[in-house]
Amino acid sequence: MKILYFCILFVLFIFIAAASNAYAATDPNTLDIYVIDTCGGKAMIITTPDGEKMLIDAGYPRPDNRDTKRVIETAKSLGIKEFDYVIATHYDTDHSGNIASVDANIPGKIFFDHGDPIPSFGNRRNRDYDSYINAIGERKRVSVKPGDTIPVKGLKITVVTAGGNAITKPLEGAGKPNEFAAETRPTARADNNIGSIGLLYEFGKFKMLDLADLLAPVEFDLMCPDNKVGTVDLFMVSHHGFQVSNSKFLIHAIAPKTAIMNNGPRKGGEAVVYDIIKSSPGIQDLWQLHYSFAAGQEKNTPEQFIANMEQEQQCQGKMIKVTAKKDGSFTVTNSRNDFSKTYNP
Repeated sequence: MKILYFCILFVLFIFIAAASNAYAATDPNTLDIYVIDTCGGKAMIITTPDGEKMLIDAGYPRPDNRDTKRVIETAKSLGIKEFDYVIATHYDTDHSGNIASVDANIPGKIFFDHGDPIPSFGNRRNRDYDSYINAIGERKRVSVKPGDTIPVKGLKITVVTAGGNAITKPLEGAGKPNEFAAETRPTARADNNIGSIGLLYEFGKFKMLDLADLLAPVEFDLMCPDNKVGTVDLFMVSHHGFQVSNSKFLIHAIAPKTAIMNNGPRKGGEAVVYDIIKSSPGIQDLWQLHYSFAAGQEKNTPEQFIANMEQEQQCQGKMIKVTAKKDGSFTVTNSRNDFSKTYNP
């Protein structure tokens, strides 16, 4: 009887452990994207069917190492002991400021960035750049420009913006006049956000656009008067949902099926951006890393699409996972409630 009792307990333990880590499971035939919560920063891990592993930004450097722990915990759950590629999209604290801390625990092989920092209004960004450069040491560093590609096996990654510039020629299948194009180029203060590396990920027929914190002037260069990117399946909402990014002429032209916003409880998620995303042609859903207390219930997406519902002090750091297939279908999963939705090609 005791043997049967312990067998039942063991099976229950395995079931619970598997359920709690379902979001971290990988499939050898899929592209897996883990959007890690850093309370309004950026950190993302990508694994490919060929076994390549990427880290894109790493969140905030904090005395309690909150974001470092979240990135490392996710990486270890995937069996990652080394990143093949590390991308610093730009030199802001909430993106690249914590790369050194993560790298001290799980090192990277090759580092990609946009080159020298954009001159800005504060010295903090220079410290972030120094921290990033010092972490690399003697390892390989590649500074990319628009039109370059990131050499990941089984995945095509095209640099569409970098260092304040955008591609000047349309990508294959793109180049049509943008019916939502603005007539004049927007203005914005110069800072590291404008230098963001913007990437188009292509896995078979699946396409994802992630422009980091790119600002509206470079969005204009990319999308007006002609759409140089084309349409995509998934859009990683730029700049945590701030309206100095995420122009209508960008989002409506790329017409994503769904979007993921890496906002914080009181960072980003501005009302105008919600309206632009939700009115975009063909949009089905908006997913959020956080409930936005600043936006209020009216603007937030339905609760099942939100990974974290608490204020920052109580935040559990739940993530959003994307699993994409070469036929263009993909599934988004909320690790807080295991709610998933599949989007067909």
